[in-house]
Amino acid sequence: MSGEAFKGQNFRCFLELGRRNDVGTGHINRIPLFVDNISISTGKMVMNAPIPFSGAIRGESLNLAFDIGQASKNISITGTLMGMGIKKQKDADSLRTVNLTSFEVAQLIHSYVDSSTFQDDQNMNKLIVLIPSRINENFHYHNGSAAMADKDISELPLIPFTWKNRGYDNDFASMGTNAKYFTPFTTNESDETIDGTVGLSGFIRSFSTNISGAEFPNVSFSLEFEEAMVLADNFLDG
Repeated sequence: MSGEAFKGQNFRCFLELGRRNDVGTGHINRIPLFVDNISISTGKMVMNAPIPFSGAIRGESLNLAFDIGQASKNISITGTLMGMGIKKQKDADSLRTVNLTSFEVAQLIHSYVDSSTFQDDQNMNKLIVLIPSRINENFHYHNGSAAMADKDISELPLIPFTWKNRGYDNDFASMGTNAKYFTPFTTNESDETIDGTVGLSGFIRSFSTNISGAEFPNVSFSLEFEEAMVLADNFLDG
């Protein structure tokens, strides 16, 4: 299968540039990724303190845990970079639509990872991973259709993976509806109708590529992404 044949709409994993907060619809200011494997890790941080003398008194030691709602959240991705089309735009009159080789895509992402949050046209501050979904935020089938229960997984709508809780489970902690995170993704809306926040905000910890003659003209890659609310007030970009 030729990598050159792939276009953005065939992909279910995207890196998104900071400029997307200001400019971008559809696949503008996004880089699609052809992914072989995604590993998602959630590490709960709980203060666990041993109680002095508890073993002497009870014959069994006792720990006291304080769960204060902290966790580290990471996504590791491996895949293949192929020749692909991308769209870049930073203002109303600057749209660029170009086809890049896999080597150019690799160089582009490496240079973007080497940038900082101050460069909106380089900073990749969001990861979108689309997953098949049957139910919405209220544990109802999408569109109220009972057919979703048995529908083939390849025919299901896609929603972005997040660590958000469904509203049904979120009565105590909710600061507003989470419906947008469980609304099926479409390339028509491309999440602009839901204020551009869909996806995982954070930063790329590392990006590695391997150029091999056996894989030519494609380039294999691995990427480590950490979920975080990144301080991104770019005072240099007036």
